[in-house]
This record gives sequence, C-alpha cells and structure tokens, in this order.
Amino acid sequence: MPAVGRRPLFPNKTRRNRVIQLILIVLILAGIFLAFRLIFFKSVQINGHLRSAKSYVHKGKFDEALNELNKALEINPDNPLTYDGIGYLYLQKGDLERGKEFYLRSEENKVKNSGIFDHNAIGLDFINKGRYAPAFVEFEHYNKLTNRDLKGVFGLAMAYHGMGRISEAITSYENALNISPKNPHVLFLLDKAKKEKESGSMLCITDRNHQPLLKKDIKKGRSIYPADSATDKIIGMNSEEYGKLGMEYAMKDLIPGNEITLTLDLEYQKAATSVLYDQMGSIVILKPQTGEILAAVSHPKFSPSGIDKKFGSYKYNSNKPFLNRAFETLYEPGSICKIITSSAALETNADMKAIFPVQCKGSAIIDNQTFWCWEKHDTVKDMREAIDHSCNIAFAKIGNFLGNEKLVEFACKFGFNTPLNIQVPVATSTIDTDSENKFTTAEKANGLGKNYKITTLQAAMLASTIANNGICMKPYLVKEIKNIKGEVLYKEEPSVLNNTLKKETAAGIKKLMLDAVENGLGKKAKVEGIKIAGKTGTARSSKKGLDGWFIFFAPADNPEIAVAIICETGGKGMEVACPKAKQLVQQLIKKQ
Repeated sequence: MPAVGRRPLFPNKTRRNRVIQLILIVLILAGIFLAFRLIFFKSVQINGHLRSAKSYVHKGKFDEALNELNKALEINPDNPLTYDGIGYLYLQKGDLERGKEFYLRSEENKVKNSGIFDHNAIGLDFINKGRYAPAFVEFEHYNKLTNRDLKGVFGLAMAYHGMGRISEAITSYENALNISPKNPHVLFLLDKAKKEKESGSMLCITDRNHQPLLKKDIKKGRSIYPADSATDKIIGMNSEEYGKLGMEYAMKDLIPGNEITLTLDLEYQKAATSVLYDQMGSIVILKPQTGEILAAVSHPKFSPSGIDKKFGSYKYNSNKPFLNRAFETLYEPGSICKIITSSAALETNADMKAIFPVQCKGSAIIDNQTFWCWEKHDTVKDMREAIDHSCNIAFAKIGNFLGNEKLVEFACKFGFNTPLNIQVPVATSTIDTDSENKFTTAEKANGLGKNYKITTLQAAMLASTIANNGICMKPYLVKEIKNIKGEVLYKEEPSVLNNTLKKETAAGIKKLMLDAVENGLGKKAKVEGIKIAGKTGTARSSKKGLDGWFIFFAPADNPEIAVAIICETGGKGMEVACPKAKQLVQQLIKKQ
C-alpha cells in the first residue's frame, strides 16, 4: 500500500498569496473600522455631553450644564464646539464678556455653526425676548462662522437697533436689503430706525393711550421724561452716578429697544398730581373690573430730568421725595377697614339684634382698658348709622361678636398678608393673625393696632372689591411689552385675586358707602350729578398728628374708578381727604 502523504494547505503559491492578501485586507479594514469607531465614538460622546449641557441651560441648571461641558473637554480638550458651548452657557447666564471670550476661542479653533448651537436661532430667540445685547454677541459670532447671508446681517441690524445704536442699525438694514431688496421685514424696521434717528429718540414706555412716559436720547443715551414729575415714582430715574429707581430699574434689561405699555392713564396721573399738590401723601386709582392701576401718585415729588444736579437736595430732604408712598409705605388703616368688618358681619349673617342698638358715650371699658371713640354718638341703632358716624364703639362690639378669627379671615380675603408683584417694589399689607384679648380684637375691628398696616394700593383694592361685586382683582401696572419687531413678548391679562364676597354682600356694603357720602362723614366728597360710594378714615400717623383717609368708587352704579387717598399728618379724613376726592371726581368723571 502506497504511503499516504499530508495534503498541502495551499496547493500552489498563487492560492497562498491570495489568502494572505485577503487576510491583510481584512486586518486593514478591521483596523480602519476600529479607528473610525474610536474617533466616531468620541465625537458621539462629546456631542451627547453638549446636548445635555444645552438641555440643562434651558432649564436654568447652569452648574449641571458646566459639568457636562467639562466632561466633553476631558474627552477632547481641543474640540472647538465645546468652547462654543461654554460661550453659549455664559451668554445665557448674562455674562456677556465670558461668552465672548469662549466664542473667540472656538473661532480660533475653526468652529462651525452647528445643529447643537445654531447661533442664528439663539440670536433670534434673544431678539424675540427683547434682549439685544446678548443677541448682538450671537449674531456677531454667527456672521464670523458663515458666509454673508440675510439671517446674520438682518439679525445683527435688529440687535444694533434694540441697543439704540441707530446709525449702525440703519447701515446693517441697508446691507440686508442688498441681499434681499424687497424684504418687507427689513423695510419696516429700516423705516422705523430712520424715523427714530430723525426724531433723536427711541420710545421706551407709554401710558395706556400710548402717551410717551420715557424716551431714550439716541446720541447721548440719556433718559427723557415727557411727563417729568407727574410719573416720578413710577418711571423713576436714571443716573450713572446714583443709580436707577422705578421702571428704569425694574425694566433695565428691556430698555431701550422694547416698547412697554403701562396701565397708567397720564391724564388721571396728572389729575391726581394736581389734587395732591399741597399735601404729603398718595393717591391710587384702580379700574375695578380689571385691577389695572390707572394712577399712582406720591407727594412730595421729584423731577427725574437732570437728576444728577439735584440728587443731593432730594436725598437729604426729610420728607423723602424718592419714597413711593403709594406702594411702599405702610400706614395704620383706621376706619376705612370698617368696610372689612361690615363685610364679615353681612356675609356671615351676624345677628344684628344681638349687636344693636349700641350706646356710645365716647368711650368704653374693654378688658379693663379704655377704648375711645372719636366722638360721643349716644344711641347707634344699626349698621348704617355705625358706618355714617364711623362709631368706634359700635364696631368694637361688632368685632367682638364676630371674633378675631373671622376678622382676620375677611381681611385676608381682601388681600392682606398676600405679597403683590407689580414690577416695582410694593409692601405687603398685614394683619396680625392673633389677638391678645377683646381689646385688641376691638382695635382690629376699627382698623387699628400696631400690626394692622396697609398700603394706599391695598386701600384702593378695598373700594375696588366692593365696586366689582365682591371680586378682588389682582392689581397690575405693566399692560404689554413689544420687542423691536413689534411682536408681543409679554401681555398681562386681568386675574382674580380672591372671590372675596357674595354679590349680595357687596351690594349691601355699597349701600352703606353711598349713605356715608350722602348723609355721613363723607359729605365733603359729594359731587352733584355723580353718585359716590365711599368711606372715611382717620388713623394715628407714624409722625405727629393724624393721617386722613378716604376710599371710594364712582360713578357708584357703573364704577369707572376705585380710589384711595391718604393725607399724611393732614388731620381727619372727612376734613382733608374728602375734598380732594371731590376735586378728583370733578376732573375725571363726566356727569350722568
């Protein structure tokens, strides 16, 4: 038998060479694949961190976003898109200088505009939100990364415009027209910019009827106050040396470039100013059905024009001209809060027979303390007489019949102990929830006591709630904000703060307030041909003397205004505040 030999792996050299070549090709391809996968995997990882960072920025979680960006840097310290993301983060935080710094680093590393950080979209978002300084940084960066296109040139023009750099805006708009000659959006804004350049100013804040309240000088950047001291506490002031107040401070990130429409009516504001000219105090006028603040005046006043030269005389004036008494000062309310006590009694169907008649001898002993009335009223037969005479003794009895808890409950329904946000600072009106004894409850029923405090705004809300059938509307001051394109970026709608009283209860209180003006202490507010529903008040001043109050709404049958007037250290409300209410109504309300 012949010997069996081993068969060769490759029958010939040609076949062997082909197999070796195939193996080498496979190995090379595998190497390329692994290398590509490694590079691609790193890129995927980095992009994942960048997308996470962007998501965190949108949520305002800047620390978490920076942590994701640092992870991306650990994978590749030279990735330009990571530096782009860091610039984006700082810009969103409002740190424009750091944002520019990292954008520059990304540009040096040849970054390209990406789907993750699309600087046209980001810049346009800033424009839409009325934030033009960061929009400028975005479009400046975008224009360096792309070829000359309409989006970048037009975006830069709008950013210039919003910052008040009108000449540069006009040049950029014209550059945009060279790219798109008949673009209606560019033409509209170019025309607007040219008109502003011709007038020398940009409109920033208007009243509800579009009367200008604040403009910005284009060349010098200074503020122009068309209404001057008539809107001093609301519009405020702008000083490079001393800072800003009012809307100038509250809206500083939106001025210039946006048009802010307030709920104020300049004619109402001027009327209230003229009425209060000789008296330290404040007046607030509300629209009862909406809560819009139609006027808010505080005296003494200051002139915001040329404030740097006059600042010292205002700052060191003991009467505090910079103080917004309408919103920030807390006063003892006194008898105007008898409206709250009366409302609680009517709403809860308190047994009037168990309360009246009340004998008022000018004082009463409550918990071994003397509780005073402002006058001896003898027999007070019912709630109407209690309101007409504003009898403290009668309301002390009503208050203790209802109890402290019920008085506090209804004060809170009228808005006490509830902070209000109206863009400018406003103090919270307060009522102490506890009561030591019947004496302090009696005080509370009469709007008295060291922890019972009210702003003039809140006092106007008392009258407004009754005028609006028992519904307490949330007060507001900013009606609408439009960006440079004329698009609405903010709009306030009327909203209910509290359903305070039943309609029937509010109608009952309205009758009492009507009688208080017709036959009671509010007689000096009477205006022939116009029904006024009101309530006087007199309280202890934080200084020497008495603060005089009057709250009212008119015309009573179809209320156009709800008003609170306080005359600081002026005396009794019936003597000082009521005549001013009469003057105001005569100026603002047409006779029926």
